[in-house]
Amino acid sequence: MAIFHMSFSNISAGKGRSAIASAAYRSGEKLFDDKEGRHYFYARSVMPESFILTPKNAPAWASNREQLWNEVEKKDRKSNSRYAKEFNVALPIELSEDEQKTLLTKYVQENFVDQGMVADVAIHRDHPDNPHAHVMLTNRPFNPDGTWGQKTKTKYILDSHGNKTKTPAGNVRNRKIWLVDWDKKEKITEWRHNWAASVNQALEQKNIPDRISEKSFVEQGIADTPMQHEGINSKRHERKAFNQQVKNYRKSKAGYKNMQEKVVNRGHLDSLSKHFSFNEKKVVKELSHGLKTYISLESLDDKRRMLFNWKNSTLIKHAVGEDVTKQLLTINQQESSLKKADELLNKVVDRTTKKLYPELDFEQTNAAERRELIKETNSEQTIFKGSELNERLMNIRDDLLTRQLLTFTKRPYVGWKLLMQQEKEVKIKLKYTLMIHDDSLESLEHVDQGLLEKYSPTEQQKITRAVKDLRAIMAVKQVIKTQYHEVLKRAFPKGDLDGLPLIKQEQAYTAVMYYDPVLKPCQAETIEQWQANPPQVFSPQEHQQGLAYLSGRLSLDQLENHHLQRVLKHDGTKQLFFGECKADPTIKNSQIEKIQKQLKGQQAKDDQYRKVNIGHYQPLNYKPVSPDYYLKTAFSDAIMTVLYARDEDYQRQRQAQGLKKTEWEMTKKQRQHQTRNRHEDGGMHL
Repeated sequence: MAIFHMSFSNISAGKGRSAIASAAYRSGEKLFDDKEGRHYFYARSVMPESFILTPKNAPAWASNREQLWNEVEKKDRKSNSRYAKEFNVALPIELSEDEQKTLLTKYVQENFVDQGMVADVAIHRDHPDNPHAHVMLTNRPFNPDGTWGQKTKTKYILDSHGNKTKTPAGNVRNRKIWLVDWDKKEKITEWRHNWAASVNQALEQKNIPDRISEKSFVEQGIADTPMQHEGINSKRHERKAFNQQVKNYRKSKAGYKNMQEKVVNRGHLDSLSKHFSFNEKKVVKELSHGLKTYISLESLDDKRRMLFNWKNSTLIKHAVGEDVTKQLLTINQQESSLKKADELLNKVVDRTTKKLYPELDFEQTNAAERRELIKETNSEQTIFKGSELNERLMNIRDDLLTRQLLTFTKRPYVGWKLLMQQEKEVKIKLKYTLMIHDDSLESLEHVDQGLLEKYSPTEQQKITRAVKDLRAIMAVKQVIKTQYHEVLKRAFPKGDLDGLPLIKQEQAYTAVMYYDPVLKPCQAETIEQWQANPPQVFSPQEHQQGLAYLSGRLSLDQLENHHLQRVLKHDGTKQLFFGECKADPTIKNSQIEKIQKQLKGQQAKDDQYRKVNIGHYQPLNYKPVSPDYYLKTAFSDAIMTVLYARDEDYQRQRQAQGLKKTEWEMTKKQRQHQTRNRHEDGGMHL
């Protein structure tokens, strides 16, 4: 599994170390030390992969390892000079060698070289289980002309008259001012965090569940014993034995935790059972057996999420040709049991709510909100009152909305296009089979009247298979339609969504998700205001955080704004975010274009993989677009008419605008006619 190991140290003359010797050992090259007049060479069984990265102001000789470190030692001649900073980092074994090198190069370039350091990188693969890298970094920046710059400057301490002050011994008082922040503890913390974020992004792109963190277990709030980095030196066996003890401890702790969860689930059931009737307790027992879980508010929420994900993945497997009949039957049975359990718990929750919260207005809350309220009441063993109750309900509504939006898939329209193509091919094959006996697709409606009797067993099998495929495709299409309608119905309650093509629904959904995250009903005037002057949704600081996530320097859970998290997970809203960033004067366009190019390359790889593994796959990638252009396209006059089809005020306004436009056109033609007549009569025509 991926581990986090990153240690920083200094290579300094004060400790008797040599920059030349260090570079020779790490790179495996034979290097000559000008100061000592000797060669340094360390033979290695596996030759390291080494290279040098230089900043833009560096001279050409900085790319030569031997000359670089000789020049460093010539410049820093003090007995306590620090020649270089070095870090040793473990590379994730889940990645290939090329991927490890790409990850490391990108990280070093962005965090060190772009800041003005020269990086001498050596990747060691002496042991297949311990790939790691040594990176030596120069401590002194370069001037624009390629000469060495200053690390520090001296600032004299002056008195009130501007004169230099002296110590009692007669020395001039001064202090050292660092011109670079590369030695600060905060900077090292930042570098460690950026490495963890870079690795996690690479693992996420390859759908690898492992994640790493630069924080200790204590900082993460994890009550566990950390394992030790084993390495390959003489103490490796001792550390390996220690790690095995930790693994055994964790295994027994996990078993205990599992037993605790069972006790907690039983406790939840007991607390609710006080409100069950005798017959309801009997039904609970049967449903618990069918669903293979305790019947409680928490467990049913988990079961619902599991079934939702299982059904979607199963239907997609069916769409690409796998036989999933048994799985779908099991899912349908469990969905039926889950529905009964939900109805039963809703009754119990309503009875409990009326008893504990008699002042609560049921018309102002829905079943999901009351369930969450009773869950929090149970978990905290507290009945909330007054302003605290109102605050709890507001937080519950926000959390439910967030969960609803996060269930929306990242690329539903791609799935829709795939399904349409598959449906077309299935119908063509079915049509040719039916034409053998002069039948059509409409004839399948009379299948109970003996239609299939005249077909051979092979033909019957083809027809049955095709009908099953069409039913599965229709089920998946309904899932996608429901996902769109759940959002758009709240934003446009008076719209005729069935009359809107799915690609237009995708465009409208994208705009609503970006500009109206709380899903309040959108007035036509609001849309027109968006088109005239697209609102700035995020602050400049959030722009920087979003770009840091997209470039791999932050993980998604490090973004404090939940709306920003949702925006960056959806392809369409991501492009609107880029458009908003381009209008931010604090952000360079080159920075945005670099990230877009990186994401485009990764998307191309993902699409290529899907093309190989999923038949008929057609990629849909949003192009960079400005917010004002997108809003005018997504909410054209024709689309607005559909979205406000049952809005009488909007329709009257449109009719009035139409009449006004017609009158204007007639007046214009009348004036043109009068002008033409004057011209024909010999009048002056301007």
